[in-house]
Amino acid sequence: MLDPESSVPLYQQVKEGLLKEIQAGLYPKGARMPSEFELGEKYNVSRITIRRAVAELCEEQLLIKKQGKGTFVAGDIISSDLTKTLGFHDFMASQGKSVETTILEKSETETVKASIRKDLGLSNDDSVLVIKRLMKADGVPMMVDYCYLPLKLFPSFGEKFETESSVFHLLRDEYGVRIGKFQKIIKVRKATPELAKLLSYPEGDPVFDLYKITYDSNDIPVVISISYAKGEGTSYTINGDNNDSLSHDGVKWD
Repeated sequence: MLDPESSVPLYQQVKEGLLKEIQAGLYPKGARMPSEFELGEKYNVSRITIRRAVAELCEEQLLIKKQGKGTFVAGDIISSDLTKTLGFHDFMASQGKSVETTILEKSETETVKASIRKDLGLSNDDSVLVIKRLMKADGVPMMVDYCYLPLKLFPSFGEKFETESSVFHLLRDEYGVRIGKFQKIIKVRKATPELAKLLSYPEGDPVFDLYKITYDSNDIPVVISISYAKGEGTSYTINGDNNDSLSHDGVKWD
């Protein structure tokens, strides 16, 4: 317990006690912490002391406060560079994490949004392969991903694509595609009931909506992906490059 006679401030002792309990697994990742009142009774200190200890743990990203819901133990932070072309498999491998994929849908269709058809440079009667997957890292649901591929360029892609396949690896190894430039648009939206269930994530909490068009080395669009990732525990970075610019007309590659 705490030592009131110690030169270490009480809030610091509380912070160290909470940290030890988190590290010992008493409060696992994603778990809701006891309230300030409950922690105050446990450590026999004021709520102000508890509040300061919790605030410092939040600043160190070990705890996360959710408005109206409480304080929770943070999970692993997944940070992705928006300027890189790495797919989910390669990125997670670079982080030392194991990848598990569940194919939720794999179908050929001619009925996709006009914007997707336009971005892929397809006519109205061109067929598109749609692959919907749930992506996990170290067993934790991280992302729901939709891929759209033009079948006129990649016949039989769906037959070759299996649960643990990487879209980019299959494009490279089976179809000889050399990846070139890409465009990404990122938005934030609320988790729908379906996304919340798939991601084991509270409905209405923020999710990243990442729209990505990937081109081959001849500037031909080869795949569109729409990925929904948890807002909590996910961050994106942007590295500047003097060779690209942004205007009201869009992105320009030199």
